[in-house]
Amino acid sequence: MKIFIDAGHNYSGSDTGASGYGLKEEIVTFEISYYLSTFLRDAGYEVKMSRNKVTDILGNSVSESINRRAELSNSWGADLFISIHCNAYDGTAHGTETLIFSSQSRAQRYAERILESIVSKIGTYNRGVKERRDLGVLHLTACPAVLVETAFIDNMDDNWALKTKTEDIAKAIFEGVTGQSSGNETKELTDVGDIVWEYSHRGIVLDSDGMVNEMKEHPDGRLYWLARKALKYMRERDI
Repeated sequence: MKIFIDAGHNYSGSDTGASGYGLKEEIVTFEISYYLSTFLRDAGYEVKMSRNKVTDILGNSVSESINRRAELSNSWGADLFISIHCNAYDGTAHGTETLIFSSQSRAQRYAERILESIVSKIGTYNRGVKERRDLGVLHLTACPAVLVETAFIDNMDDNWALKTKTEDIAKAIFEGVTGQSSGNETKELTDVGDIVWEYSHRGIVLDSDGMVNEMKEHPDGRLYWLARKALKYMRERDI
């Protein structure tokens, strides 16, 4: 599976990010993206980053920068696009949210899992999964795309998490995407939703809802048994 990681914003010039309490979004997003790319590569995924160095600049205007990120992902043939950001408002808002183009797309489940993982591991407030059809990195990308607003950089408590837990945030995103810990441990194959999601993640199953319904209706049936056995086999052999 090919995963494109977009470290939000540019180091300088146009399309730099928000700031707060001494942190700059464009630096924080690169640090999280770098850790995330390392975890994914170690787990056997193909990874490409929009910014390979923290100082990289992808455009001379905001629109050029956004378009370039989508172009890089599309030309590479990515299977999943993840854009890392920090939120900002007025210093009082806080928490984590994930943004997608449509709740009817495959991105919805990835967005839910990433959000749940960050909230449970970092302790941020859950602001939910939201549709944002106006964001270029979501509507210009050819593959499922998720924009992760990790935390509010202008909120004191959230800022502290961004300052001290960049690696932990990356681990949480990694686990949300793959179902593995950064040590390559996997969750026990017991939950029907997790089993079916992993088949979908691997591109094997397209009708996720149909498979979930059938497995829940027949928990002792051949499909449930075969799904667990086959997935165990694939995990052990990194298929």
